[in-house]
Amino acid sequence: MIPFIGLLGLLLWWSQPDALPPLTRLDPQQISRIRINDLQGREIALARSQDRWLSGSQAADQSRVRQLLKICRTPSLRRFPAPDDLQPYGLAPAPLVMRLDDSILKFGDNDPLNGWRYVHYLGEVHLIADGFYHHLVAPPEAWLAETAGRP
Repeated sequence: MIPFIGLLGLLLWWSQPDALPPLTRLDPQQISRIRINDLQGREIALARSQDRWLSGSQAADQSRVRQLLKICRTPSLRRFPAPDDLQPYGLAPAPLVMRLDDSILKFGDNDPLNGWRYVHYLGEVHLIADGFYHHLVAPPEAWLAETAGRP
């Protein structure tokens, strides 16, 4: 009976799905600059100064920045080599571009089947959960800390 339980445990362990690869290999703790641009001309520029994030000379909302940086390690639910024509994915041109230091992530449409977001990064199109987009489209004042002059 005990060998059977051991074999069953081994089969269960082998049957576990592999962890999904992250969108990037970037370490969120090492990033010092974030820049977000959209096709309407909106630009958000954030910079790390020691252990604080700033939006220009004002304190940024540290919690919002930490949440956004989790995108580095969010699972890439699916990926494929970027085709020449990126228009079917809403990536030609990309309506939203985020730079994390020198790395560029371009955000497109949602996949109509799953609602996952298309992201063009390092020659591949990735599909990720859409939990970050609301941060990316937030207005510049949403990035300021409460103590930076907002009511």
